[in-house]
Amino acid sequence: MATEVLIRPQVREGKGAKVSRREPLWCLAFLLVAAVLLHLCGAILRPAHTDYGSTWQAYLAEPRDSIDVLFLGSSYAYCDWNPAVMYGESGLTGYVMGGSEQTPAITYWYLKEALRTQSPSVVVMEATSLFFDRYQNYTQINLGYMPWGMNRVRAILECAEPEKKLGLFWDLYFYHDRWKELELVDIKKAIFPSGADSLKGHTAVDQIFEQTADGPFLSEMRQSEEVYQQNLEDFARIARLCTDNDIDLIVTINPTYSQYVSQVYDRLAEDVLVTRNVRFVNWADSFAEMGLDPTVHLYDGGHLNQDGAKVFSAYTGQYLRSLGYEPRPQTGENRAAWEEAAKAWK
Repeated sequence: MATEVLIRPQVREGKGAKVSRREPLWCLAFLLVAAVLLHLCGAILRPAHTDYGSTWQAYLAEPRDSIDVLFLGSSYAYCDWNPAVMYGESGLTGYVMGGSEQTPAITYWYLKEALRTQSPSVVVMEATSLFFDRYQNYTQINLGYMPWGMNRVRAILECAEPEKKLGLFWDLYFYHDRWKELELVDIKKAIFPSGADSLKGHTAVDQIFEQTADGPFLSEMRQSEEVYQQNLEDFARIARLCTDNDIDLIVTINPTYSQYVSQVYDRLAEDVLVTRNVRFVNWADSFAEMGLDPTVHLYDGGHLNQDGAKVFSAYTGQYLRSLGYEPRPQTGENRAAWEEAAKAWK
């Protein structure tokens, strides 16, 4: 009788199992590399942003814990305050970490992120944003240039319009069609980010507003009560964050011809001063007191031009020193950089 012999192929024990365990790791590695490359492509395609607010790269290049005064708010902040001029007048270092039409909700996350590298003695927030709508025109810029981290993620989820969230999480969604405009400088700025600059968040504009003969333009509050109350709630979060970090908070109405009627400002003062450790200053009509000339120092109906900003920033430095704020010690290198910036503006 023939004997049936069953021959089995030899398999080394455990080899197949090892291969199967490695496959998910290779897949994960591929996904991580792809994510990094896509992020790099997005960073290259995204335009550089060095003025008009949201200047996070320059801010993060400032030496740690070297800023005395942090300015927050909308374009009224980055047009009106020139920290280099303030330093030349008072010795106080400052930075304007604002953004165009920036709402209080976004400002809260800006402050939270800014405090990761700086510990200012005082935060100065211009109050125009408390009259903004819930969504304004520059969410993409204000959030899209924040450093990646939980503060940016939570800001996007909380503050961005639903239709903009995808692009804020994935830069290529907004900027994929810029590849035709790419230049070598775009690649360099993504790989080698720029360092600290002498503007310190300020944007200098040189136009002179000529329609000042009729005086300030007064208007009633146009915002709904519901949105105003939401903005006050976000302001309260900003105030609590300052208190928790032992930082004073000053809320200002900057010199402007685009004003609200006095009843609006009176109510605003009452509402913000409910929060403890807050100081409110209405400088809307303080042109003569500060040495500002509306026929020379306005950029438009709302903002100061670069010459007006010099006058206002010097005045702000004197005001802060009168409240007892003192410059903190600086390294020799950083002190020299500030003195050079102040000298340039003289």
